Amino acid sequence: MAFSTVFSARLLVFIASILALSAHTLAQTTSTASHPASTTATILPAPSPWSYYGCWNETTLAAGTNGARALAGGVEEDLSTMTADVCLAYCKSASYTFAGIEYTRECYCANLLNAISNKLPDSSCDLPCAGNSSQICGGDLALTVYQQQSTTTKGAGVKAAREAHVGSVLALGIAIAFLLCLA
Repeated sequence: MAFSTVFSARLLVFIASILALSAHTLAQTTSTASHPASTTATILPAPSPWSYYGCWNETTLAAGTNGARALAGGVEEDLSTMTADVCLAYCKSASYTFAGIEYTRECYCANLLNAISNKLPDSSCDLPCAGNSSQICGGDLALTVYQQQSTTTKGAGVKAAREAHVGSVLALGIAIAFLLCLA
């Protein structure tokens, strides 16, 4: 009876640890710097072939990423004249799938969006572009992301990969808990 009670308590602690680790891995530390929200800036209606993909968190400070960016493996540009149009043209010229603007002036281009980046409310991307204060260019550790549309379905795989990542973590936790119950 005592072994069963101790085992049950350890199992609950283990499951709680897995869930806490999963939540911590998917969370992001946010910047303490504050910027007033823009009242006149808006998200650029994406010109063809782009479409607005949403506001996504930057992953550089998230646990377990070793500083990897939400849009990594591509190119980046930091300009005092940055606008959403400039970033989209820059990413399109190199045929990247995603373009993201962060912190008023940083443009990132990549073919994949990091699986641990989370979609945020559009209000989290609230900073005006350095080169055009009527356009939104991300926020603090938040990217205004656009996806380039094409006749292929390469963008469809990105969403499936993101969902599989989160589902895999939960499935792994459940499988380990089940195996511990059998022990």
